[in-house]
Amino acid sequence: MKLKTILGCGLAVMAQTAWAESSISFDQALACVQDQVPAGAYVRNDLVPSDADLESITPLSEPVTLKVGLSWVLNAEHAHFYNAIERGYFADEGIEIELVPGGPGKNHIQTLGGGAVDVAVASSGSFIPQALTSPTPIDGLVVVGSVLKGAPGALLTIDEELIGKELTPEDLKGKTVAGGPFLRHLPIMLDKAGIDESEVNVIKAGFAPDALFAGAADFYFGWIFNQTQVIEDRGHEWNAILWKDFAFNDYPVSIVMKQEMLDENSEVAKRFMRATYRGLADVVNDPEGSAEITVKHATDATGITKDDVLFRFKNQEFLITNEGERLLETSLDQWDENAATLVQYGFFPTVPCE
Repeated sequence: MKLKTILGCGLAVMAQTAWAESSISFDQALACVQDQVPAGAYVRNDLVPSDADLESITPLSEPVTLKVGLSWVLNAEHAHFYNAIERGYFADEGIEIELVPGGPGKNHIQTLGGGAVDVAVASSGSFIPQALTSPTPIDGLVVVGSVLKGAPGALLTIDEELIGKELTPEDLKGKTVAGGPFLRHLPIMLDKAGIDESEVNVIKAGFAPDALFAGAADFYFGWIFNQTQVIEDRGHEWNAILWKDFAFNDYPVSIVMKQEMLDENSEVAKRFMRATYRGLADVVNDPEGSAEITVKHATDATGITKDDVLFRFKNQEFLITNEGERLLETSLDQWDENAATLVQYGFFPTVPCE
């Protein structure tokens, strides 16, 4: 695919994009996933505490220390853990927590597999079935909950003609979309909408939505709770096409343990999840207090303010609560459907379904 050259805005041009093509139907891919790597084999919800579980808490007779490998550096993403530490929810359980930051070059799914951490947080739930089916598989991974119940990705626009409109992929026709490596998945959205790839122009861009401000792009791919703050700080209104509504969904910030831990220390695992649940509930129910705690603990987020954290909390809440679902609980159907979409379009090659 040939793309127009964009100059003078600090953007690299994507000279060619390898557009994914569906080689099998979604139903065929789903049947294959459910046969070879069904969510029921690596996802469970029974450690998510019930209301009764939250009523009476006494600590373990012997304190336990757990290392938690985070999906990213110490930033606002991990507010639920900061709450549970600061407000004594882990202490109530007799658990001490060591947060091990993630970030570039750090894969805590691998360190979990090697035993260096006791719990890992995956930035994308899709990493788990892929790790299980890799040529060098990490066996025994189990997802026990997810902080976010949907993909936070969005195609953001500041085009005044699109503000206030209910956007769909049809609004991408004839437009330029800027973004990073994740845009390799854009063909999934376009194909599902029946849009030919020649009707959309794609350029590379960095983490900031500068392409929008420079007029180099009509849409920018970012997170609904990150780049939107930059846009508002620049005095713009914005609108978005949510990735989860038109491409595929995900469970970002998934909490992962090894089956060995669940077999040998199920009580500790249950207590860890109860403390985490309480910390996450505070993010929803006490955002002001949670934001103050987050600013204190998010030491890798240079210059982060309480207002920054509150902006994120406000814009991610719908992904945490997901229309009233129990916090941390996930849907096995959604796991399988997400994996099936990735298989269908060739992004999950370790499951041979053709």
